[in-house]
Amino acid sequence: MNTILMIFSHPNHEIAALGSIRRWQPHMLFLTDGGGEKRVQQTKLGLAGYVNAKNTTFLNHTEESLYNALIEKDAGFYQRLAAQVAETIARVKPQAIYCDAVEFYNPVHDMALPVVRAALNGSDIPVYEVPLIYQKPAPGDEEAFEVQRVAAPLEKDAVWVELSEEELAQKIATLKSNNYQMLFDQLGAHILGAIPSHARREQFLKARRSLPAPVPGQVLRYDRRGREQKAAGAVQEAIGYQQHYVPMFHALCPGNTAEAAA
Repeated sequence: MNTILMIFSHPNHEIAALGSIRRWQPHMLFLTDGGGEKRVQQTKLGLAGYVNAKNTTFLNHTEESLYNALIEKDAGFYQRLAAQVAETIARVKPQAIYCDAVEFYNPVHDMALPVVRAALNGSDIPVYEVPLIYQKPAPGDEEAFEVQRVAAPLEKDAVWVELSEEELAQKIATLKSNNYQMLFDQLGAHILGAIPSHARREQFLKARRSLPAPVPGQVLRYDRRGREQKAAGAVQEAIGYQQHYVPMFHALCPGNTAEAAA
């Protein structure tokens, strides 16, 4: 059986691949605490019965520290984080790595891919992006969400796992438990309601080596939200794709930074 390593920026992102996790029994690595110990505990409860707890590692960096490092353009912080990920890769020796997809919804989610690329340092271990939430433009609604799917222009590079009835039933039961209440409070009840019709197929994307850029049908959500928060005085500086993400991607992946086609 192939050894798989899954790397997520935040606890709870495993909801996107619970069926595959049950099937593959991967090693799991979480970069942050997701905002606090409560979210870590929810992931531990959610994963009980799916993977061996000894194969799950929480680096427990604060969510704020990753945001601040982006704002300050602190490449050293992310290089040190990549070194920690490299230590796990060396220990686990995976045949494949799955990490958070770049979806332009949250900049810390999007940092998982360049951190993994930096940790691999040119290794040819296959990498796949794991979609969590897909945004599609809709008239009068810039945040029309769908769950766990690859944007249509990228589907040519998508792979997927079709869950059995047993796998699907366990996944839905887990998601409808109280283990992920914090996440569903954040994303909205409509996400939970949509899961039964989307959950059987778990999609993954062959990971991009070049700088990911929004494709038709994708919204730079954190850019817009950041500008709104700054205008309202909620933050002093907003994280932007061009101002912060692009330079950090270049710093971590200097050999793989050609612009992706829009």
